[in-house]
Amino acid sequence: MKNKIKKALLSVFISFCIFILFAGCGRIENGILQLIKEGKVSQDGNTAGGSNIDDMESADANNAPVAIMEIYQQNSDGYYLVVGNPVYFTAQNSFDADGDILEYRWEIPGLESINNRNLEHTFTRTGKYEVILTVSDSRDHSTVVKQVEVLEIGESINITGKHSLTVDIQYTFRNNGPGDVRDLFCLMEVPRTYLPYQAVLDRRSNYREGDRLFNDEFNVLAQFNLGRLEQGETKTAYINCDVLLYEYDFYGLESGGRYEIGDSDISKYTKSEYFIDSDSNIIISTARQVIGPEGDPLKKAELLYDFVVDLLEYDYGRIEDERFGYNYASGIIQNRKGVCTDYSILYAALCRASGIPATVVQGIPVYSILNESGQELAYGHSWVEIKLPGYGWIPIDITSEENFMGYNYFLNLQTYKGPGVFYQSLEIDGENYYPNGFYYTWKGDSEPQIVQDISYRVKGLKIEDLKVSRESGFLDEAGFILSEYNAAINHVNSAHKEEWIYNDPAEIAIEDSLLIRLTELLDSLKRIEGAGSFDYSHRELIRISKDMIDAKQNQINCMKSSDYDCNNLYYNIFSNSLDSLYEYFNSMVESYNEKY
Repeated sequence: MKNKIKKALLSVFISFCIFILFAGCGRIENGILQLIKEGKVSQDGNTAGGSNIDDMESADANNAPVAIMEIYQQNSDGYYLVVGNPVYFTAQNSFDADGDILEYRWEIPGLESINNRNLEHTFTRTGKYEVILTVSDSRDHSTVVKQVEVLEIGESINITGKHSLTVDIQYTFRNNGPGDVRDLFCLMEVPRTYLPYQAVLDRRSNYREGDRLFNDEFNVLAQFNLGRLEQGETKTAYINCDVLLYEYDFYGLESGGRYEIGDSDISKYTKSEYFIDSDSNIIISTARQVIGPEGDPLKKAELLYDFVVDLLEYDYGRIEDERFGYNYASGIIQNRKGVCTDYSILYAALCRASGIPATVVQGIPVYSILNESGQELAYGHSWVEIKLPGYGWIPIDITSEENFMGYNYFLNLQTYKGPGVFYQSLEIDGENYYPNGFYYTWKGDSEPQIVQDISYRVKGLKIEDLKVSRESGFLDEAGFILSEYNAAINHVNSAHKEEWIYNDPAEIAIEDSLLIRLTELLDSLKRIEGAGSFDYSHRELIRISKDMIDAKQNQINCMKSSDYDCNNLYYNIFSNSLDSLYEYFNSMVESYNEKY
């Protein structure tokens, strides 16, 4: 029987965005970081290897391999590396003209030599480091040396909340038949540290670390080799990550910034590619119309953001019907609706057409999961990263439709950057694959039905642990107490006679009961916790409430002494304090809504 190969594209990684691009990898190839060009050279620049010219001219001459070192790090701009973030070294473009099998050796200060084609390393200290790559066949070798500079870069965000949690990623495969499948394997995106937005502290999985792969933009993928899956059998692949995620807002910078001359990200991330068709007429003309004469990248990005938010309507029907797939930006702008990938693709295309580097990002929406019963979702999420002068690459979750560069409490865990998910960007043993697909073989004329279930879970964090939730809860509690103030006053007003006399003992007793209730409510207001950034405002609410109660006490004293003018004076102070209390609380609510 003929052996058939099935390449099944993973259910497209589109998120269910409840309310709601990969920043450029710095490629260090030339300039100050490349001290010695790739080729057959030793550290001191002398020819390396064992062959001489006479040998090379002989019939059995061996061509020495060519060592090529490439270095990648997110947001490094190609001129430096950032301390604390992973750096990816690869010799994947090294070659041997004779087709010999190659061996690789990496040497980095502080590390033992490592014999792999690819290497991931995190520099924990600033400084200049010499990296040596030696590529060998059975007879000759060549060496390339580069010097890298590791710097500590000032952050453009203000972290207001840090959260430790565990994110579980699980793929389950079930064979509904007919027959068995063989050679089943799947590819899973691996979260990794990306400061200052996320830190991966630990990772557990049922795959071997040797199965890790890098695709064209150095996203990290895990290959799970699940082997044979018999009819009726189920197998699972999982990665559990202990991570730190942050709530933050952006520091305010002055407008009018410009990109650095020679910034390679300008050419790389402003061109059209795949579904981000920023060179289409409708995208170009729309971008020009939206930004008009504006030249500041930050202001242009905000104008485009507001345009997309106003234009698109979230397409809940596609999620319900599981109609997943990617659309061109030029089509999205005409359809005027979509899910998070559509929002992200369109915004990225408009930014690129306006000269703003932009790319699509995919990952796990922790905040959305926390809002789900069981804290679990079967969908991922998409957002955008844009590069702005003074800020560098920053995440923009446009599907949230919140204020541009507003307070970020979404806790999105990035797993993949760039448009590589749109096409077969991953090469394994000479074949190209989608980076988030599953694949298998079978015998016979009938293809077995393989069903994949995806699950993202969050553990160790609750929605109420978030600062945004705590502040929301605080406002809810404070608002309830203020409503009780109003209820108590209304009750007393109804208890008074229609034409009551201010110094009547029975009427004074009613006012005394109001004073007792207001004092109880003030004590409740003092006990509210989790005010967060409203800590000062909380104290102001307490102060105004106390002023109001003091005025009521003084009014009652005046009533008891039959001092009419005194009674009127403190009644007016009480009434004005009550108005000030509600006005101040309403300003807190408006501030919360503007922030979040």
